[in-house]
Amino acid sequence: MASQVTIKEIARHAGVSETTVSRVLNQPKIVNPKTVARVKAVMKELNYRPNALAQSMRNHTTNTIGVIISNVLNPFFSTLVRGIEDTATKRGYSVIVCNTDENPEKEMQYINMLVDRQADGIILASTGHKLDYHAIVGDMPIVFIDRKPSDEDYKRYDTVLVNNEEGSFQAVDALIRRGAHRVNAIVSPVATTGVERLAGFHRALKEHHMRISEQDVALDDYLGYHTAELALNLIQTNDCDALFCGNNVILMNVLHVLKEWQITDMQLAVFDNQPWFDFANYPIISVDQPAYLIGTKSMILLANHLAGQAHSVTHDMVQAKLVIR
Repeated sequence: MASQVTIKEIARHAGVSETTVSRVLNQPKIVNPKTVARVKAVMKELNYRPNALAQSMRNHTTNTIGVIISNVLNPFFSTLVRGIEDTATKRGYSVIVCNTDENPEKEMQYINMLVDRQADGIILASTGHKLDYHAIVGDMPIVFIDRKPSDEDYKRYDTVLVNNEEGSFQAVDALIRRGAHRVNAIVSPVATTGVERLAGFHRALKEHHMRISEQDVALDDYLGYHTAELALNLIQTNDCDALFCGNNVILMNVLHVLKEWQITDMQLAVFDNQPWFDFANYPIISVDQPAYLIGTKSMILLANHLAGQAHSVTHDMVQAKLVIR
């Protein structure tokens, strides 16, 4: 392994003091421009790389952001993370992405890891379990995304959320207006998203004076491990002619069931949108969440906070768009 070039070596090659080299690195504006140019030329010649750890200790910042989500393989989260990363890069931050798999213990481990590594802030899709975030992170800024935190944390931290209830209402309303007589739902009860989307489902049925029954709703985990069994049970037991899926992972598993059992007359709606929906064998009604925008907005909020811009706690509610096929 090649040895690390030191400030002493740079100073010797450039014919300046070590103090001058340090100033070029940390306060170049107070150094003669010609001296700055000479020192930087030597740095380039010697392939000098600043010690990021030492710099972070001096500046009390690591220029690192932690992003904690449930599953980066979910297209919604992968697009959201891209929005965060693109915005972070422009502002000089690196991003560490952590997947919780909706496991609160993993969430706790990742938060502690980011605190130990002195990340500057965290963008978090909470698992929904009651963690005392302020006690864990101290004064480290957090922006909550996708899931609304507890009332206490909602007052303390910024959020960027989607209007889940309204989006779900519009999707189920569209199914009914298209002619569905009995709409069932498969949603994930994770955090606040599942609760809000289920509320939109119920509101649509109520406004159309349709029956509301507990047996018309199935609750699956966020990763959709039981969707196939739940969907088949709803279809066979309730004789439903339409299904509302709480996310695109659930929808994917529903489509597998419909194909396997050769069910061709089912109407579908989902809270999510993907380009491949246009090519599915079913006309899928979808709620298009602006995932990239959510990522961008959350990173801007966090970066502004880290830049010391004074602001009151901000709650940004972005609007989803109904896509009817």
